[in-house]
Amino acid sequence: MQLAVADLAFHQRLGRLMEKLGEPGFWPALARLLADVITFDTWVVLLFQPEQAPHILADHAANLAAADLFADYRAQLYRIDPFYAFSQQQPASGLYRLDDVAPDSFRDTEYFRQYFSRNVGADELQFLLPIPGQGVLSLSLGSRRRFTDVEIGACQLFSPWLLPLMGKAMRLDAHLTEQLRHNPAERQLRLEDALRQRGEPHLTEREVQVALLVLAGHSTKAVARELGISLDTAKVHRRNLYAKLGVSNQAGLFLLFSAPSAAAAD
Repeated sequence: MQLAVADLAFHQRLGRLMEKLGEPGFWPALARLLADVITFDTWVVLLFQPEQAPHILADHAANLAAADLFADYRAQLYRIDPFYAFSQQQPASGLYRLDDVAPDSFRDTEYFRQYFSRNVGADELQFLLPIPGQGVLSLSLGSRRRFTDVEIGACQLFSPWLLPLMGKAMRLDAHLTEQLRHNPAERQLRLEDALRQRGEPHLTEREVQVALLVLAGHSTKAVARELGISLDTAKVHRRNLYAKLGVSNQAGLFLLFSAPSAAAAD
């Protein structure tokens, strides 16, 4: 068996990375290692959990340029993030691309235009690792351009060792362990209630469900499929909720959803 110099250098860096397990520098070191084989503009490590905002474990220093980047996301926008929604469906451990998990009309949504395209980019890859009893650990890579097949292939090649290493790093994260122990009953912000209360008259449970699916980028046809209702019924729910909220399209619904008063719904 012959190894190239580049292979030896990579394994040396991998060894140094493993020495950083349990230290604050682990996640930035992992990002630098990946940057040798794939070009990305931002990265962030999150723990997706049911019924509450994601925990941000680590992120790219450039993200700090926008002080409210994760404040907005954790306050409410995570609810319409395709990867958050996918994480709640008990995904298998592995690498996923935005196109694998996003609704059919996601790139036409105000969330994509106003938030995703500005803060994540044009494409996103996530390494997802379910952690029994705690949620789904994610390493997200964002790019201003679409990832190439070669880059995706390299990430898939890394997955067998990278995903277990992510899990080990999380288990050794003392700060996160402390957070999870002291906040076992933390609840998600009541965004459904915010939408419901804004309606005149108030939105029904079904109309709230339809509103959240529309915000996430589901077409009316996809809404009907997701909720197991007819297309005509989905159209009626969409028309009624728009009328109750005083909006005429998905853009108006997004502006209402992202208003400060909605974030204070808890």
